[in-house]
Formats: sequence, structure tokens, C-alpha cells
Amino acid sequence: MEKKIEKWLNNGIIDKNTANILLEDIKKDKEQLRKTRTNITIYTIAVIFLGIGILTFISSNDWILQLLNSIDLIKILLMVLATFSSMWGGYKLAYENKKLPKLGNALFILSSLLIGGLYALIGQIYNINANNSSLMFLWLLSILPLAYIFKNNVINIISVILFIIGYCFYYMELDIDHAEVWTIYIPLILGTGLYTLGNIPLIKDKFNQFSIIYKVIGSIPIFITILILTCSVEQTYYLTSAFYIIPTIFLIILNLIIYIFHKKKETLLKLETSFLLSLLIFVLLILNTINVNPTLVTILANIGLLLIISFGFNYGYKFENEKIIGTTNFLLLIYIITNYCRWGWSFMDKALFFILGGLLLLSLGFYLEKKKKQINKKDF
Repeated sequence: MEKKIEKWLNNGIIDKNTANILLEDIKKDKEQLRKTRTNITIYTIAVIFLGIGILTFISSNDWILQLLNSIDLIKILLMVLATFSSMWGGYKLAYENKKLPKLGNALFILSSLLIGGLYALIGQIYNINANNSSLMFLWLLSILPLAYIFKNNVINIISVILFIIGYCFYYMELDIDHAEVWTIYIPLILGTGLYTLGNIPLIKDKFNQFSIIYKVIGSIPIFITILILTCSVEQTYYLTSAFYIIPTIFLIILNLIIYIFHKKKETLLKLETSFLLSLLIFVLLILNTINVNPTLVTILANIGLLLIISFGFNYGYKFENEKIIGTTNFLLLIYIITNYCRWGWSFMDKALFFILGGLLLLSLGFYLEKKKKQINKKDF
């Protein structure tokens, strides 16, 4: 921003006094942001310590509870009290009084963690296996309303993590020994599922920040899995169980419903829906084909990655979103380095390998910097 102010000053858009005022304001904002980040870091560490401490104390210290006969019940009641006290304090500070919003949000996050601790404690007392998908989904359903009612991004991210863990636990409980389930099916279904969730009209319109979170997190397993398919393809991925087919078909139908009933059929939505449907149909076909053509899968995987990267750049530059552009740059860098190392290392002299690789990355950096300058020029 300082460079933009300097350019405005040189071009005569603002005078020196205005430039000094703007620079002073930026300095104050940066200092405030630094303090805010420090507070958030402290609160985050404090929340983790408190959550672990409360759960450990209630689980292991019986000396307080020996005055009463129903020790197990009192443990649960104490945990419930700690959970709701944290939630109530967070609401008061962040949403009612609004005096200490950062501390209030930290207490809200603590209450979300304590809910999981409460379920784990109940499982421990009544000898119920806590390391299962049911606990994760119950925990998820308990905190997800909080994320939407208070529009809390951190709790929403926790709910996404719980969904991913719960989904993985579910397939672990099925005692599946097929490697392709974990390297292809689960990452792609999780990724497309989260991305599809981000396109639901209600979430996209009223909770746009949540929509972006779902899409960003969903894109990661999709990209990594397709990248793996560009390097390693098995002859067969034959899986005909309903546990694989039904979720895939459900997501295909859900994407079609979202597109049909979406009021604004924008170009972006068309591209997203087309890509997700193509990917899901690809998953459905590859898992139900006895003999897979590795060359064809590799070609399709490379096309898919290039489409993701092209889509990211197009979306980022169109809406001038530097975060999306930066993420896409990172994905492109991974794709280039992976393929260059894969093919170049074996087929050329090692000195030439590094020289050409360096020149290629320099050229890429020059091109991306040029595009970024073109965006910056639009601000003037």
C-alpha cells in the first residue's frame, strides 16, 4: 500500500500532507494488526491448554467427587457446566457486550472443543469406543449450528476437520484393505463433497466466507489425488460395493440439483459443476472397471490438473483475488516440479536438469509478476 501512496503522490493525485496522513494511518493499522495477531495466538494456545486441562482434571481427579456417591454422573455434570460456562462467557464478550470479541471467540472455540471432550468422557465412563465415526459426527452436529448462528469461521473449520475425520473413521470401521480406497476414492469424494457444499445457494449467498472455506479445503485432496494419478496408475480399481457407488451417485445428483435450482447460472457455476460432474463420473467409472488403461487415466489426470490451474488463474485474475492467485501459483509450481523431476531426472544430464529447471521457474516467476503488475495498474 505504501508503494501505491507513493505512486499517487508522484502522479499528483494526492498532496504530500495527505500522503503523510495515509502513511500514518497504515502504520497504526499494521501495529493494531500485529497486536491482534499476538492476542489471537495467545488465546489459541490458552484455549488448547484449558481444554486439555479441564478434561484431564475431571477425568482423573476423583478426590473432589468422593463426597458424593454418583461420581461418574458428577463428572459429566461438571463437564457440561464447564462447556456451557465457556459458551455463555464467549457469547457475552463477543456478541452481547462486544467489549472483548477476540477473547469471546476464544471461549466459543473452547466450548466447541469441550463438547468433544464431554462425549469422550461419557464414552470413557460407560466403556463406549470414542474413536469412531459416530462420535465425530455427533460432535460435528453439536457445533455446526454454533458456526452458522454466530458466523464463526474457526468453529466452521473445526466442523470440516471433524467431518473429514469422521468420514475416514467410517471407512476404517468397514475394515477395508484396498489401497485405492484411501489413495483415490476417499480423497476425491471428500474433496468434491466439500466443494459441492460450498455451491449450495443458501451457503453461497448468506455464508460466502464458509463457501470459500469449503471450496479451498475441498480443492486440496482433489489436486493431490489427481497429481498422484499422473504418476502412479494401477491396472485395476475394481470396487463394486454400494459403500462406494451410492455416495458418488448422491454427489452427482446433488450437483445437478444445485445447478438446476440455482437462480444465477453464472459462467463460474457452470465451469465448477461441469468439472465436479466430470470428476465424479470419472471416479464412478474407474472404480467399476476391471481393466483400467493407465495411459488414458494419466492423460485425463493431467488434463484435470491443468483445468484446475487454469480455472484458478482465470477466477483469481477476473475477481482480482490475490489469495486465489497465490494458491494457484503454488499448485502450478508443485505440478511443474513434480513432472519436471519425474521426466527430466532420468532423461538428461544432471547439470542440464538443474539449469533448465531454474530457467523454467525464472520464466514462470517473470510471467506471474507481470500479470500481478497488470492487476495493480487497474487501481490507478
